[in-house]
Amino acid sequence: MTSSVWVILDLAETPPASGGLALLAEARRLTEPAGEVTVVLAGTAVPVEASAAHGAARILVLDAADGGVDPIVAAEALTDRLQQERPEACLLSASRWGSEVAGRLAARLGAALLPGCAGLTRDPTGRLEGTRPVYGSRLVARVAAIGGSLQIMTLRPGSESSSPGTGHGSATVERIPCTGRPDWIRDLGEEQVPPEALDLAEADVVVAGGLGVGSRQGFALVEELAGLLGGAMGATRMAVDAGWAPFARQIGLTGRIISPRVYVACGISGSPHHMDGVRQAQLVVAINTDRHAPIFTYADVGILGDVREVLPALIAALRRLRPEARDAAALLGGAAGMPRPLDARP
Repeated sequence: MTSSVWVILDLAETPPASGGLALLAEARRLTEPAGEVTVVLAGTAVPVEASAAHGAARILVLDAADGGVDPIVAAEALTDRLQQERPEACLLSASRWGSEVAGRLAARLGAALLPGCAGLTRDPTGRLEGTRPVYGSRLVARVAAIGGSLQIMTLRPGSESSSPGTGHGSATVERIPCTGRPDWIRDLGEEQVPPEALDLAEADVVVAGGLGVGSRQGFALVEELAGLLGGAMGATRMAVDAGWAPFARQIGLTGRIISPRVYVACGISGSPHHMDGVRQAQLVVAINTDRHAPIFTYADVGILGDVREVLPALIAALRRLRPEARDAAALLGGAAGMPRPLDARP
C-alpha cells in the first residue's frame, strides 16, 4: 500500500527558513521509498519550487483574497478533500495556527488527533506512531491511531528531520479558493504583538517573567532587559492569565516551545509545564527570592534576590557597558560549545 502524507503549512507563521521545509523533509522520510507527499501552503508568498525540491509530489495552495488564511477558513477548505482522499496522516507545526487547524480538522473528520509530538516513527508493522514527552518529560509515550484512522499530528519545533527529502522532478500545483469566515463567526477584537518584538522561536536570548515580577508594570523591566540583550520577552502561563503579558509571549506546554542560547527566568518558580518549554535552552539564568524554588535545579546560574531589585541593577550595568559588549553569550558565558559557567545556585 502506497503511503500518503499531507503537510499543512501557514507560511506567515511557519516560513521555510524556520522549519517549514524541514517539516516537508520529515514527511518525505516517512513516505520513502514509494509514498507521496502533498503539501498545503497558506500565505502570501508560496515557494512552490522549494516545496517540490523537498519531496512534494503535489502542492495545494489555499488562495485567499486578502492574502491571509484564517484557521477556520483553512479547515473548511480542506475538509472535503481530506474526506475524499483519506491520507495516512496530516502533519502540522505545533504553532498556534497549526494547532487550531489540526483540532478543527480532527473534529470535522472524526480523525485521531496526536498533538505536540516530539518525533515520528514507524512500528515493525509499518504503522505511523508519534512520540510525546509525558510526566514532565520523565517518560516518553508512543501514540498512534487505532484501526487505520486518519492521524492528524502536530510536531514541536525542532522535532523534524534535518536531512532534506529527495525531490520529485516536478510537482502539480492546484489552487483552492478560500472564502471569508462563516457568518456564525464574529471577531471580538485582536491584540497585535508590536512589530519590533522578536519572535520567541527565533530569539537567541529570551528574558521571561513569572508571578514574581509582581505586576504589569514590572514586565516593563523584563522587556527592557530583553531589549538590551538583543532578545525577546516571554512569560509564564500564570503571568499571562494575570493579564501582564499577551498569550503570544507564553512559554511552556500550553504556549511556545523554544530553544534559545540564553534563557533568563525572572520570578519564575520552575514548574514542569513551563520548563518543558525551555528544555533545549543552552544556558538558564534564574532570579528568584525562594532559595528552594524548583527553577534553581534547572539553572546554570542562580541569583537569589527580588527581581524588582535585581533587574534595575542589571539594566543599569548593561547601559554602562560598551555597545559591542552587549552580546548575551559574551555577558553570560553561554556560547555554544563553551564550558558551562560556574554554578551560582544557592
